[in-house]
Amino acid sequence: MAKILRWALICALLIGFLPVREAQAARGIPGSAEFGYGAWLHPNGAYFDQGLALLQDLALDWVAIEVDWASMAASPEAAVDFSKLDRAVATASRSGTAVLFSLTNPPDWAMTPAGPDHAATAKFVLTLSKLYGEQLCAIELLPGANTIAAWRAEPDPTAYASLFMDVRAQLDGIGNSMYLVAGGLRPLSAGAPVADWNDLDFLRGLYTAGARDWMPILSIQFQQVTGTPLQTTADGGTPLRHYEMVRQVMLDNGHVNGLLWMTLFNAPDGTISASDSQFADRQHQTEWLQQALIQVRSQLYMGVVFVHNLNPAENKPSVYSPDALVLDRTTVHPFYSVFKAIIRQTNPDTGATRPGRSKGTNLLKSKYKT
Repeated sequence: MAKILRWALICALLIGFLPVREAQAARGIPGSAEFGYGAWLHPNGAYFDQGLALLQDLALDWVAIEVDWASMAASPEAAVDFSKLDRAVATASRSGTAVLFSLTNPPDWAMTPAGPDHAATAKFVLTLSKLYGEQLCAIELLPGANTIAAWRAEPDPTAYASLFMDVRAQLDGIGNSMYLVAGGLRPLSAGAPVADWNDLDFLRGLYTAGARDWMPILSIQFQQVTGTPLQTTADGGTPLRHYEMVRQVMLDNGHVNGLLWMTLFNAPDGTISASDSQFADRQHQTEWLQQALIQVRSQLYMGVVFVHNLNPAENKPSVYSPDALVLDRTTVHPFYSVFKAIIRQTNPDTGATRPGRSKGTNLLKSKYKT
């Protein structure tokens, strides 16, 4: 494992001197029959350089980059440091990887009693879009909108819809057609605040606000799941296949062509059920993640799945798993080899074209390396 990470770091340094590759059509977007694999990169987390190296080595379809608005702009007059985002976007571009910014944690100065201020949010999104242009393919707008912790006010699907449409209009006004990904809806865990909305009820509220017309991509985030990937029900927790219930709400509202992106899912770790404690072991976790990936990919309405952290998230209360593909400066998670093999099946080494395979093509199971 140490050799893998050292080699990835060397390759990343060498490739850093190469020109940016011509962008290929992104997978998993509306109109695409291809499935996209993604992972998370955390600019404020540990081992950022190692995370960049794995981003380069994996040849991902997508990378989700956490953009913590409050940490970047503590006040409206603050000079924003974009240096880490610059490095992340440049690395993704060199490897032909599409970029999703996940905009989170609006600062106090950008808040109103009803939620994030429309003008301030749109201004920050436009700043990002102008800085990175076509290299920035999508922005997930304030995921966790059904929770008070993420929305930072009492959640309201009508208020979220209004903000989303205002930001979309601002992007359209400058001729930017990047995708805005809506919702980042999170199933509630036991003990959730009373003000939080059930994710399915919040989604129904979005459709009442006309989401079928303005939401081409809905994202869901599984902070905690329980059971095996095949389970459809669970006592006291959310199984992975909860995504089928989300899809049913989409169909109930006539949103047949809407795409679902799973922008976050963490493997079970025993927090919800003692029967999940086996998955705290990284080898069992690897098998769970592999089965989950193959299963989710078979769903024709599923566009992109972001399956793991490249580097650990910042050490604070977070929706992200504390685990990552980079375990320390020289060691990678056992899932890394499996993930790379799965990606290679879909992205054969055929030069810059990377034609991939449709979601209807079966994948072979990969034997992980210890």
